[in-house]
Amino acid sequence: MRILAISDTHGKIEALEKVFLLHPEADLYIHCGDGERELNSFLMAYPTYTGRTYHVKGNCDFSSTSPTELVLELENGHRLLAVHGHIHMGASIGSLYHYAVQAGADLAIFGHLHCRYDNVQQGVRIVSPGSAARPRDGQPAAYALIDLVGDQYVVSHGDVPL
Repeated sequence: MRILAISDTHGKIEALEKVFLLHPEADLYIHCGDGERELNSFLMAYPTYTGRTYHVKGNCDFSSTSPTELVLELENGHRLLAVHGHIHMGASIGSLYHYAVQAGADLAIFGHLHCRYDNVQQGVRIVSPGSAARPRDGQPAAYALIDLVGDQYVVSHGDVPL
């Protein structure tokens, strides 16, 4: 199973479009907030992505009716939690870890910080794809690919094509 995670596109539909179209093989597309308008525009243009694309509300997704959190069942009993991060992280990524445990998730994906992140904390894989439009970590705009291979998550970050 392949999951493509993207976040913080902030109006740059071309970044979202390039990344999604570069990886048509993904089983799930998760947008971790601050990009609902461009995601909706993309889905109108490419309706075949609709049934496998999910979004959570970010702090800049004004008037959004999207949920602030999403829990999805994956293969082999794995569970994914997706949030933007402005509500669920509190003061640290440790807060997100505890929230993931409460949700029964072994994979937590978040946005908001605009920085790439990948770490395992007591059996929970915590991943931020970074920002696809406005990175703050000194690296290029990014997204993440998360492959569930057996019982292991394999994570890689990609640069958004220019």
